[in-house]
Amino acid sequence: MASLLCTLPLIGALLADCAPPPPLATGYVEGEYVLIAPITNVRIDSLSVRRGDRVVKDQQLVTLEKRDAEIALAGADAGLARLESQLADLQQGRRPAEIAVIEAALSSARAQLVEAEREASRQQDLFARRVSTQAQLDAANTAVLVASAGVTEGEANLAVARLPARPDQIAAAEAAVAEARAQLSAAQWQLDKRILSAPNNGTVTEILRNQGELAGPQAPVLEMLPEGAVKLRLYVPEIAISSIRPGSILTVNCDGCASGTEATVTYVSDSPEFTPPVIYSLENRQKLVFLIEAEPNSDAHILKPGQIVDVDLKKDGS
Repeated sequence: MASLLCTLPLIGALLADCAPPPPLATGYVEGEYVLIAPITNVRIDSLSVRRGDRVVKDQQLVTLEKRDAEIALAGADAGLARLESQLADLQQGRRPAEIAVIEAALSSARAQLVEAEREASRQQDLFARRVSTQAQLDAANTAVLVASAGVTEGEANLAVARLPARPDQIAAAEAAVAEARAQLSAAQWQLDKRILSAPNNGTVTEILRNQGELAGPQAPVLEMLPEGAVKLRLYVPEIAISSIRPGSILTVNCDGCASGTEATVTYVSDSPEFTPPVIYSLENRQKLVFLIEAEPNSDAHILKPGQIVDVDLKKDGS
């Protein structure tokens, strides 16, 4: 009977039962904005975008002063080259000129040995013919021993000269080179960070600082909204909160929303609050509500921050 009466325009307008059921929750779209800021305090050299510009991932947005970073990089590069040269010197042994001197001394010692052996042989022959004395023969043999020792010493000196430095010296030099390479990498990274790029596709929503101004980690240059980076903040009446949990699927209704737009609940507050002013009405201003948050499953690009939405719990099979 009530459904029949609701079909009559005048009577239907007077019967509360004829009104459509209220939504499960009402709320709004909130943007998850990203602040673009340098990693250190530095002056802005130029901006490549304006407020409202659409940008793509990795697009250059801001150029920062970089002269100091370039100087630091050049210093790190020179320091690495110096330490690599020192390491190579330790690994190669003495310089070629020093080795040439030792080789010349060894050649002289070998010549002296040949001459001493020749003289000893001559003295042996003379002693056999009783022309020279035993003392002369002994002196010649001693000279051979001395010359032979000189050759042995020269060969040892040459071998040592060709050896690299001690292992602990080389290890220390290698560690210094590794540290210098890390410093060079850090200096290059610092220089690369003097250009600020878009982390994702999106829209520049606010220019916070302009050319010539000082920016820093706590003083961002601009604000942008990545594509699809929105969430729903919804307020569920106390009597309905028991039906909502993280993972629940909601159907979303709003002006301009496509039919079938859905969102997944990601957060449910564990404490109630009075209806916030943003969704005040005469009917709900004194009601206790619970805040929930949900992420759109699709069509997030059509949802705009600040847009009012209402949702219902998706029925199984719908």
